[in-house]
Amino acid sequence: MNEKELINEYSSSHQNVTNQKVHYICVPVIFFNVLAFIYYYLPIAATLALVIASLVFYFRSLRTYLPYILALYAINLSLCYFLSPLPYFIEINIVLFVLAWIGQFWGHKVEGKNPSFLRNIFFLLVGPAWVAAKIKNNLVKGNSNP
Repeated sequence: MNEKELINEYSSSHQNVTNQKVHYICVPVIFFNVLAFIYYYLPIAATLALVIASLVFYFRSLRTYLPYILALYAINLSLCYFLSPLPYFIEINIVLFVLAWIGQFWGHKVEGKNPSFLRNIFFLLVGPAWVAAKIKNNLVKGNSNP
């Protein structure tokens, strides 16, 4: 699929305003949690290798969204660096991860459509790009309600 097809396919199961709002919160939380688990448990070289591998996907499949994803990685890796030494870092991330996935599935129940990643696992990488673009587009339009 090309970039436009990926975004359109992802968007097709994210039309409901409530589901979109849930995704604006839950997708970034899940993105951070996954990165936090990788950062915490794997050596930094392995973490960077996984980040680079995902960036290759974004470069090849969602190039327009690459700047947002780079910013998202920079913010999240910085947060990992500063927050990972804190007590209960992993425990808090596990709780947030589970709650965010519950939120995602609830949003899709409200939507009445299955999550896109059930059809294609790569949609787990499309989600953060879609959320970043939707928030940017709503901010540019001056809509305070993404």
